[in-house]
Amino acid sequence: MKEQCKIKICGMRREEDIRAVNRWRPDAVGFICTSRFWRYIPIEQAAKLRGILDPSIKACGVFVNEPYEYIAEYLKKGIIDAVQLHGDEDEYYIRQLRKVMLFQDTLVPVIKAYKITSEKDMIRAKASIADYVLLDSGAGTGQRFDWRLIRDVGRPYFLAGGLTPENIREAAERFRPYCLDLSSGVETDRVKDPEKIRQAIENLRR
Repeated sequence: MKEQCKIKICGMRREEDIRAVNRWRPDAVGFICTSRFWRYIPIEQAAKLRGILDPSIKACGVFVNEPYEYIAEYLKKGIIDAVQLHGDEDEYYIRQLRKVMLFQDTLVPVIKAYKITSEKDMIRAKASIADYVLLDSGAGTGQRFDWRLIRDVGRPYFLAGGLTPENIREAAERFRPYCLDLSSGVETDRVKDPEKIRQAIENLRR
């Protein structure tokens, strides 16, 4: 029997968002930790939301080209259980970040996002030294990339970009990713919609 895909709801910003996920229990949530994105929340707000998040739900911090020390602060405060990198971070960056984590005894999984536009992007993703890779159309575009490029990934991966309650089941059955990552697909007017969160989770797990 194949293991069921996990589901992550990214872009938590409000206490209402946390109450919704606490009720419907996705496997993980994401906090946007880089300030130039509109879903960004300061570290103090992320800590507050983590404090009311159900302990069974993992929290990922999403970073774009940030200094190691900046990420280390989130880890030291116990705000996140995984680091998600969405910028130009290369293999050297990931190695150095892991050294920082080891030094402060906060080693957590690293997820590296790749914008998939061609077979070359898929080859790069497959070869990454990150614990997991995330296949996406871009940083929060809400658009789906060409799913025909997903072939023989050969490793556990996250799938993002254009996922909605309506197509999440298709994505799970076609590709069996480790985790499906939704954000704009469970929003209404740029606000997390509890009903869409419920629909997405129930459609995947039914």
